Amino acid sequence: MKAYWTSKKQKSVVSKRRKQLDLFFQFANAELNEKKNDQLLRQIYNFLNATMAEHQESCPDLLSAENDELINGLQKHLCARLKKVIHNTKLLWEMPLWKIGGSIELTVDAKTNRFYEKFRLRKIKPGNELKALKRIVDLAIIEIIRDLDFKPNRFQQCPRCASFFYQPTEKEKTFCSIRCGDAVRLQKFRKEKRKKEQQNC
Repeated sequence: MKAYWTSKKQKSVVSKRRKQLDLFFQFANAELNEKKNDQLLRQIYNFLNATMAEHQESCPDLLSAENDELINGLQKHLCARLKKVIHNTKLLWEMPLWKIGGSIELTVDAKTNRFYEKFRLRKIKPGNELKALKRIVDLAIIEIIRDLDFKPNRFQQCPRCASFFYQPTEKEKTFCSIRCGDAVRLQKFRKEKRKKEQQNC
């Protein structure tokens, strides 16, 4: 989690959303068949089930550790959404990146005496589990971006390892890590060195 990300929202909301975004990036970048990612998958299951429970009156448990097809489909969907955010500079202003079907429920918070808006997802039909989970991922991304002061051009994909990451400062960051940046620079240096050696022969 990057401590220098800022937002005008409440600190508790910001902290929660930062953790969720980091979890999504880890999930998008993970090799799902590796044993070391079991804990990450459990965190994703818990997060998506909690998001579903928050936005649906009756929600079945759609995710399970045994359902590889669902989790792989979800990872592909998340990566496609992140790519759409990264490449959205070509879209017209205010053109929707994607839409989610549902309804808005408006209530009054008794403690603060303020209106409270909650989005309700459409009910899940049997056999549409993956489609329903994709909608939940979409909704979670929208809520994360809404509650954090993010700029679309700060979402990036590393040209070396293809990992997704968020660039939190104005200074342009091409690679996801120092390791990837150093590896590319070293490769470029060796290539130029070989070229000079060939020219000297």
